[in-house]
Amino acid sequence: MNNELSYNLQFFAEEGESAPENTEGQGAEPTEEGSEKVAELLAELAKERAARQKDKAALDKVLKENGEIKKSLRARQSEQEIEDEAKREEAEKVKAHIAELEEYRQRNEAKERYLLQGMDAETAKKAAEAEVSGDMDELAAIQKQHTDALIKAKEAEWKASRPQLNVGEGSGSDMTRDEIMAISDPVIRRQKIAENIDKFN
Repeated sequence: MNNELSYNLQFFAEEGESAPENTEGQGAEPTEEGSEKVAELLAELAKERAARQKDKAALDKVLKENGEIKKSLRARQSEQEIEDEAKREEAEKVKAHIAELEEYRQRNEAKERYLLQGMDAETAKKAAEAEVSGDMDELAAIQKQHTDALIKAKEAEWKASRPQLNVGEGSGSDMTRDEIMAISDPVIRRQKIAENIDKFN
């Protein structure tokens, strides 16, 4: 009986635990009360081991479920990142297209404005490009060329339309002071005054 009890205790004991020592041959006689305590201990050990196995199974199940959830979450995050990247690319394309349309509108409006100022189509286009791109030096140079061309054209037109005048002796010019002051174009009038300053002293 003692040998069987000792074997059962050793079987149910956890690692690191030792079964009660067999006192047989040492003068200890088993009692009925001792046998009951041994039986109770064996029952408690069996119950505890069953509970631990149940807890371990539950823990393994939870860990497995958590692993599957994490794996699914990572997959969804990857899909979301791909979708977000596609949305960003589409938004950038739309933004670039809007900017291109806005630049086209500004360029056309500027060109029309310069055409109204008397520029030819090619010059107006260059001026509009310089304005939209922000190249103010180029725009200033184009406008100066246009202004100089206008002055020369008006001067040539005026010379072609004026009557031939007799050159006054020693006058140094073929225009009188009154004729110069009668010039309607202020730019040409100032130029002629400068050329004939002696007539205004």
